[in-house]
Amino acid sequence: MGRTAALAGLGISLSVQTAKKQRPDPDARIDAHVRVRAVAVGPRDRIPAVDIALVLAVDVAAGRRDAAVAALTEAVGALPDGISYTVLGGGASQCYPLRGRWALADPADRQDASFSVGRIAAADEGQPPAGYTTWLARARELFAERALPVRHLVLVTDGAGRADEDDAARPDSALSMELARCEGEFTADVIAPGAGWDPAPLIAVAKRLHGAAVSSPDAFAPAVATALGRLRKVRSPELPIEVTVRPNVREATLIETAPHQQRLEAEPLRDDPRRLEFRTHQWQPESRDYLLTLRADAGNDPLGVPLQLAAVTVGGTTEAVVVRWLPSGTAAATARISGAAGRDIHTMNVSTRMRTALNDGYAALDLGSRERAEARLGLAVRLATEIAADWVLDEVRKVARIVDGPRGIIRIGPSVDPGAVREGMLSITSGHPMELPPPPPDGPALRCPYCDRPAGPAAVFCIHCGRQL
Repeated sequence: MGRTAALAGLGISLSVQTAKKQRPDPDARIDAHVRVRAVAVGPRDRIPAVDIALVLAVDVAAGRRDAAVAALTEAVGALPDGISYTVLGGGASQCYPLRGRWALADPADRQDASFSVGRIAAADEGQPPAGYTTWLARARELFAERALPVRHLVLVTDGAGRADEDDAARPDSALSMELARCEGEFTADVIAPGAGWDPAPLIAVAKRLHGAAVSSPDAFAPAVATALGRLRKVRSPELPIEVTVRPNVREATLIETAPHQQRLEAEPLRDDPRRLEFRTHQWQPESRDYLLTLRADAGNDPLGVPLQLAAVTVGGTTEAVVVRWLPSGTAAATARISGAAGRDIHTMNVSTRMRTALNDGYAALDLGSRERAEARLGLAVRLATEIAADWVLDEVRKVARIVDGPRGIIRIGPSVDPGAVREGMLSITSGHPMELPPPPPDGPALRCPYCDRPAGPAAVFCIHCGRQL
C-alpha cells in the first residue's frame, strides 16, 4: 500500500510489491516491483521559463549549414519569454548573444537572435572536428555562470564533431571523463539530423546526462520545441531513491524498467553504509517503475516470521520490503509466485532481458555481425511475444523479417540500410513504456483439482500443494 508525501511541485505516491513467502538460501534473490507516481501540486502546469538555462549547440557539416540556419531561426524565434539561453556554433564558439555570455528571451531579443544566428559557422572542412568533449566542456563552463534550477543542453549534431566516437565505451576516455564532470551540473538532449553519425557517443551523452537522443530531419526546430516542452514540465530536476537494507543483505541493485530501461548506480551514504542512494532525474507528473533486486543470506534468520529486508524511501515516503522465510521443501516455498506481484515482477525481468537483447542486436548489426544480430534480435522477439511488447516487433521489422515470433526466429536480408539501423538505435534508447499486466479480473474462485483448496480466478499455481492449475 502506498503513501503520499509532498515535494515542491510534486506529490509522491510509492508502492512496493514482492512475494511475501521466500525460500531461504545463503544467497537468496528477492525481486521487488517499486512504482513511484508523481502528481502535480500547485496552480502551474509548467515551470517558469525564468528557471531554465538553455545552451543550444549546433554542430553540422558545411553542406547542412543553410538548413541549420533556417531551423535555428525558427527555434530561437519560438523561445518563451524569460528563458536564459546561449547559441553555440562550429568549433563550440559563441554565435549568440553578441555581447555577454547569456541572452534573456523577449520579443526584441528574439528578433535580434533570429537575424544573428545566420552567422553560425559550420564544422570547418579539412580541420580537426571539435569533438563532443569540447562541446560538453563549453556547456559546463557556461552553466557554471547560470545557477538556475534547470540547466539543459540541446546538442544538434550530424556527426561532424566525431573526434570522440571511438571512446564512448571506455571509462578512461576523454568523453567518459568529461561526462563524469558534467553529470549533476546539467542535463542534455541530442538531436541527430541525417544518418552519418555514430550512435555510440550520442547515446552515451543522452544516457549519462539523463536526456533523450533522437534522429531528426535537417529541419530540426520541431525537435528542439519538443525537448523544451518536455523540459518545462519538469517539476523536480533530481529525486533520490534511498534503499536501506538489513545487515544480511549483501547486494542491492535498482533498474528502471519504464519509461526507460537503465541500471541506476548506487551511492553509499557516509553516515550509514547500509543506506544506498540512487539518483533519478527530470521528474514531471508521471509514473515510473523499478525492479529492486536484493541478495540476502537467510542463514541466521528465523523461519516463518515477517522480516523487513529493506526500506525504500522517495521524497519522504517510505515503504518496506517484507518477506517470510519458509522451510525448504514445503509446497508454498517451492511454488512459483502467482498474483499481481508475481506477474509484474516476471514481466519486468522479461522486459529487462528483452531490451538488452534488442540493444545488443542493433549494435551487432551496426558493426556488421549479422549472425550475432540474428541471435540477439531473435531472443528479443521471443521475449516480446511472451509479454505482448508489440513495439519490439515493430523495431525488429525495420531491419529483419520475423519468421516465427514465439520461437524467436528472424532473418536479416542481404542488405540493410545503415541509416535505419542507427535511427533505430536512438529510437530504442529514447524509451518505450512497459505495459504491466492488468489487475486480475473479477470472477468465481477456482479449486485445485489435486487438493481441492480454493484459489483466486487468476492464480496459476496452487499455494497449498504447489501444483499448476
